[in-house]
Amino acid sequence: MATGGSLSRALQGGHEPFYDFNCSLCEKEGKHMEAVRYCEECFVYMCDSCVNYHNRFPLNSRHKLLDQSQFTTLNQPALKSFPTKRCLKHPGELINIFCEDHDVVCCSVCKALDHSSCTKTQHLPDAAKGVLLSQGYQSIKKQAKEFLSEVNNVLANLSADIFRIAKEKDNIKQTIANFRKKVNKYFDNLEQKSLDELDFREKRITTIIDKDLKFLHTTKTKAEDILKQIETFKGDNECELFVHVKMGKDYVHDSMGIVHGYSKSQREESIKFIINPEIEVYLSSLKKLGTFSKARLSSTSSEIQVAVPKQSPVSQSKRADTSKDTGYYQLELFGRYNVHEKSDSNDSFIRAICQLPDRNILIIDANNGSLKRLDPSYKLIDSIKINGFLYSVCAVGSDEVAVSLWTDKKIQIVSVGRRLSLRRTFSTGTYCRGMAYIDNKLYVCCGDVSDSSSGCIEVYNKAGKLKHRIFRAARHSSSVPDCIISSDDGQHLFVTMFRSDTITMLDFAGNVVNTYSDKKLKNPCGLCTYGRGHVFVCGKDSNTVHKITPENNKIEVILSESDDIKNPWGVCYDWKYSRLLVSCGESNELVVFNLK
Repeated sequence: MATGGSLSRALQGGHEPFYDFNCSLCEKEGKHMEAVRYCEECFVYMCDSCVNYHNRFPLNSRHKLLDQSQFTTLNQPALKSFPTKRCLKHPGELINIFCEDHDVVCCSVCKALDHSSCTKTQHLPDAAKGVLLSQGYQSIKKQAKEFLSEVNNVLANLSADIFRIAKEKDNIKQTIANFRKKVNKYFDNLEQKSLDELDFREKRITTIIDKDLKFLHTTKTKAEDILKQIETFKGDNECELFVHVKMGKDYVHDSMGIVHGYSKSQREESIKFIINPEIEVYLSSLKKLGTFSKARLSSTSSEIQVAVPKQSPVSQSKRADTSKDTGYYQLELFGRYNVHEKSDSNDSFIRAICQLPDRNILIIDANNGSLKRLDPSYKLIDSIKINGFLYSVCAVGSDEVAVSLWTDKKIQIVSVGRRLSLRRTFSTGTYCRGMAYIDNKLYVCCGDVSDSSSGCIEVYNKAGKLKHRIFRAARHSSSVPDCIISSDDGQHLFVTMFRSDTITMLDFAGNVVNTYSDKKLKNPCGLCTYGRGHVFVCGKDSNTVHKITPENNKIEVILSESDDIKNPWGVCYDWKYSRLLVSCGESNELVVFNLK
């Protein structure tokens, strides 16, 4: 109970006590208790009992509590703008900061760790003031509507493709049935083989389209939720709306490039079946009633264009996958693609491979000092010369990539717009090699191979400022990191090391979680993920490509010398077509396998 000299006062007389400042938590339960503390982080007044409950949680230990002498005696206006969202990285903290330098909202811990050097940071209520009338609010509404319109167009096209493929299948079946009447003697055997291949091709195409449909439906649902949250917002909390706007902007921006790639790129392959005109003469020597070839639809035409492939798919190898999520799959050689240019003075050496959000492919040609771009059919589009020893390439957004210049100790940022163009560079602390871009941070493998204790992973922001270092080799082992990727779930890093036959799994603090090795894997280098928790790794000296299944601690060979794999350096999973891209030694060819 408040005394005569206290800030709060209580009135008695048969009614509930009245205080200038009631406990916010008790008041929600219909009780009236005098507030003795106010939490500036939680924005609540608390009685003695609630203070004790609040302080039980370790994350609340940093919260600043005001006592009654620091309460204002003025009537408190209704809070119209206050933080309510919890930080995804630090769940115990409210999102209460806006960094104008990076155009992001964050919590106090994020500010201390990631934005300490930023000069333009504001308290969220100040930044959110007037957001409902801001250009950003109007802009995200417009962008979200345009984005949904494009998603709907792509969905309509892909749905039409499903029906078109089914119709083409029916037409081909009828063609096969009609031709069968003329060659009945050999038909039974050939018909079955032809229909089997037809079903296989239809299944492969529709499986790809089904994956795209599933992705786009999910993307559409998320975008609709964002637009609904923004358009139907009826609250009076500007902070909450501001967070919706910023998060919506980030999601639309990240997804726009992928969906734009769907609408601008060529449509999925069709099925084309051509009857062999000499089949009656050579029927006894044939294995099928005809041959299948590929046809593609342009993005602006519904007519089928026949494209004769330069390479014929030849079954080279089959590997069983016993993991519970994928069952059985096959690796089948799809083709070999020459990436050499007339202007190149040396044979190509594809050191690294990277797929962009628009499905184009980037490769590092170390022998010719070039960054080369291929379209989704692996045809060379353009290239750019970069001075230095090119080692690795990594996407750092929808329109930029980072290229590590090993001996120059620099990272070159390259625009991947209509033309490849050089942008900015920044220096690393030492020699730099493999890279991975995760949560707006660039993780770079660094260290001098002549000093194995110098190895570390340096973490930079996109502007090229060093944030911190993890995995110092002197603490863990005498190894220098070479290549690095993030696991599919974003919880771990996989790293290969110089002079080591093991692959190391790290957490994001740099602690070793696990290691993987196999007697058949020698000098691992290039890495990529499959999308189902699996990791592919090149064995440079063992002439192999291995698959790692982390959940089962399993590692096995999927490609070897019998598949014409020699001195592999780079590997990349083409998520659009379910293909595995492999580069081998000093070769002008990129080797592509279907992964079924």
